[in-house]
Amino acid sequence: MVDEIKKAFDEAERIGVIGSPSSTGGLTIDILGTAVSKRLVGNLSVFNYTQEGKDHYALGQITEITMQNVWTQDPTMRGLIRQKGRVDPITERQDVHTAKMTISSVFAKTERGVDQSILGTVPSTGTPIKLLNEDIMNALLRNYKEELFYLGRAYGTNVKMPMWFKHFGTGNFGVGEAYHIGVFGKTGSGKSVLAKMMMLGYARHKEMSIFVLDPQGEFARDVKRYGPIKKILKNLDRKVEVYDLHNLVLTGWDLFKRILVNSGFFERLGIYHETNKMQASNEVERALRSTRAQTTLTGQSSGQIPPYKAYEKTAFERVWNALGDETVQSRIYTSRDTRERLRSTYEGSDSEEFYNLWKKVANLFKFEGKTNAVKIIDLVKKINDSEGSIVIIDLSESEVPEDMLWNDSIKLIVIGEFLDRITQEAESKYKENTLLNCLVIIDEAHRLAPREKTENEDLERVKASLKDAIRTTRKYGLGWMFISQTLSSLDREIINQIRIYVFGFGLAWGVERQALREIIGGAEEAIRLYQMFRDPQSSLGKREYPFMTIGPISPLSFSGTPLFFTALEYPNEFLKVNFGVENES
Repeated sequence: MVDEIKKAFDEAERIGVIGSPSSTGGLTIDILGTAVSKRLVGNLSVFNYTQEGKDHYALGQITEITMQNVWTQDPTMRGLIRQKGRVDPITERQDVHTAKMTISSVFAKTERGVDQSILGTVPSTGTPIKLLNEDIMNALLRNYKEELFYLGRAYGTNVKMPMWFKHFGTGNFGVGEAYHIGVFGKTGSGKSVLAKMMMLGYARHKEMSIFVLDPQGEFARDVKRYGPIKKILKNLDRKVEVYDLHNLVLTGWDLFKRILVNSGFFERLGIYHETNKMQASNEVERALRSTRAQTTLTGQSSGQIPPYKAYEKTAFERVWNALGDETVQSRIYTSRDTRERLRSTYEGSDSEEFYNLWKKVANLFKFEGKTNAVKIIDLVKKINDSEGSIVIIDLSESEVPEDMLWNDSIKLIVIGEFLDRITQEAESKYKENTLLNCLVIIDEAHRLAPREKTENEDLERVKASLKDAIRTTRKYGLGWMFISQTLSSLDREIINQIRIYVFGFGLAWGVERQALREIIGGAEEAIRLYQMFRDPQSSLGKREYPFMTIGPISPLSFSGTPLFFTALEYPNEFLKVNFGVENES
């Protein structure tokens, strides 16, 4: 294998030599005259050097090229050039092209084969720099071949960029802890498609569970239409389940009361203040949990009525009677004036109109008549299956049943319930000395965890749950992937806890650039290369989706330096490269 590396390196194309000044933080490359016309920015390059008596191969990406001609900087010569234009042999021939190369990984030849190392010294000037090709890559990474996965090609080249997506458990191909991931980019940058590709990378591990909170239905549509995700998961022998409001059953009195408060039910009775609405919801619970016999319009009603039976007319009539009771009204409002106003509104109301709204709320908790009805707690328990589960929860409003109430407030309450349940499950497993080994993917994350404080209590509750989860669940084996259109408006604490960052087009200017700089520090060359990304939507021909990534996502980035790649064409090229299958339309 070692001879194979040397042979591949010797046959690679030379583009330059190490120049001066150079440091372990970044190398200056003097470009050969034969290579100045090549597209080198973004190229992966490699050089061979000796460190502590061992052969080393250092890999890096060219982030910037500059040209300097000291002769043309002379004022007299500038005047001549201004008159004549090209001046032989000064112009072009005396141009010196230099490149900036950032080292991302180093491999050392050892008795055991090839091991990771670091750039612990600066090789001498004149050390040849060669273009990294797939022969060198395959030779260096032969021991990791089964772990490799490909999202794209090195920016501006045809060389596939190797990635790895290890599960969060222990054992083969596991890292023993969870990673938090952020995928960022403006609308049309390809971030959602890339997130699907990353999800399929993790889905290869059967012991790993994946949950997708899908507020826009992006992932669910792909599966329901038997798209690429569904086909690949079938080939991987992974079962994927999609749940929406036709299947989801909410449970518990606390959830019932919170949704009732947010439904507008009490506002119609003239109860507007949050405290009074919560008191009214407590009275609703008291009425339904009462065990004494009561007379309603439809007959005798006795015994407790749980939330999953609240859709029945007798349940509503019991609640309606209670809300008309003076004792109950006095507990909702202590002031006589407000009590009188409530009583007047109640007596002038059509109970059937209120029942229609009540039923839409109660149907969220109803089992009867729902296909594959499932509770949130049961979804979370699926993580404990012998083989990991892949569950997509479609919370979009595209297919909301007409007999159910669904709005942004209720959506937030349901998301918050799921976050709390899965965090509790992860903590419980950890106490049993077991890692959960689960990734939760959240689309449109900036809507759930905005940086600025809002007056929406349900949104703030969800944000607090997310912040608490991302701080504590890494060691539980529970990782989070946040997909967001923006960096600057996502909560700062969440951004700081992310381990793997992927940036698509659209974050290079203004406050987004400032947020980007805070993450990658002083790597100005990387920011300048990122700013060169073309808008995929303005492409004249085939669209290309460029990305910059930071973190332990590739064997070419031991040091965490930024890597740049262009995503594989999805689904055809992606499926062929990673799974050896053609996409059949």
